[in-house]
Amino acid sequence: MNDTSMISGIIEGFYGPPWSHETRLDFIDFLAEHGGTTYVWAAKLEPRHRELWAEPFTSEELAQFAELSIRQESVQVIIGLTPGSEATSEQLINKLRPVIENGCHGVVLSFDDLPVLDAATKHRDLANELIKQLSTQVWLVPTHYAGTTSSPYLEKLFDGLHEGVLVMWTGVHVVNDSITALDAQLRTAACHNRKPLLWDNTPVNDAIMSEALHLGPYAAREITMRDEISGLLLNPMEFALASRPTVASGLAWARGDDAWSTWEAFVSHCGWSEIAAATAFPDDPHWPGARPSDEWWQSVADMHPEGLDAGCLPWIDAAKQGATLVLSARKLLAETGDPEIAVLGRFHLAVKWRTWKRLPVLTYGGGPRIRPVVTNDENGKFAYRNGTVISPTSLIDDEVMRCLQGM
Repeated sequence: MNDTSMISGIIEGFYGPPWSHETRLDFIDFLAEHGGTTYVWAAKLEPRHRELWAEPFTSEELAQFAELSIRQESVQVIIGLTPGSEATSEQLINKLRPVIENGCHGVVLSFDDLPVLDAATKHRDLANELIKQLSTQVWLVPTHYAGTTSSPYLEKLFDGLHEGVLVMWTGVHVVNDSITALDAQLRTAACHNRKPLLWDNTPVNDAIMSEALHLGPYAAREITMRDEISGLLLNPMEFALASRPTVASGLAWARGDDAWSTWEAFVSHCGWSEIAAATAFPDDPHWPGARPSDEWWQSVADMHPEGLDAGCLPWIDAAKQGATLVLSARKLLAETGDPEIAVLGRFHLAVKWRTWKRLPVLTYGGGPRIRPVVTNDENGKFAYRNGTVISPTSLIDDEVMRCLQGM
């Protein structure tokens, strides 16, 4: 690991089925290929990460950590732990020392999504003791991890926190449409002039976002923000292969290259351009537009994207069915033959459209789309923001209704 490199990579920190060991090894190879420096093991449903945090890692887990750590010389492996409120420094040292002895390059204390805003002093002391006793990198995910304001929790956390501890931040919100350099500067000021390590919740689609598939580029992050953060960690989807376009794009951004062209070349090479556009939303840079051409719809109907995770098949099927509906609707609108046949055709279209709308995935910008566009307020508590729930109509709805209304 080159210590002078900007931290860039992923944090496997989603809710949902954790990746397999082989998937992790392959992704570390992918990170090395694209200039990434860091993989963080912190999947919420790994039992000894969170729920069974006090249990020692198994011999199999420690052997896997060792294998991950030596996979690529240029990629460091950091192991995350979410301690319970009763955790002692002795417990954490005893649990995490074998991690370091097996070659891992540091640890993360993850205090996110826990109702412990009165525990900042304890979080600080645990981090300080770990960095002292283990002589390794110690990072920390605070309970107040979003927003740009300070809070009593942050004030206590940073009062005496070891200068070597990096503290993570998800941006203005838990999930962000954009992040600016000013946002990062404000967070730095709120954290006693310590630059945040950005945990960017993209392309993750866990929990309330599970109906969406995020295949787009890393976008709407000001390039000047690179100078205002200590590093970038992207939170991928449970679909590791489908996460690669965004991760490749984000790593390009981190090294100062063009994120869009990197993404565009990646999805084009993989043959994923159509499914990426079909699963986009109107504000995304890869959105196909309000009225894509017949040729585009036909290309989606005919697509056979290969190499994606098996779990992506519902979106592929929905996209292909939707494209076929649009082509049928446009053909009906252009029909000048028997009016009775046209009426029957519209009934047939309506029934197929109703079936399509009941599919449990979102495509073509349809909603309701639900995301945690929430922040932490000046007390460190979560605050709701507009944009958490939006309910646009999909391109399919627009095209089919245009036909059914005879427009």
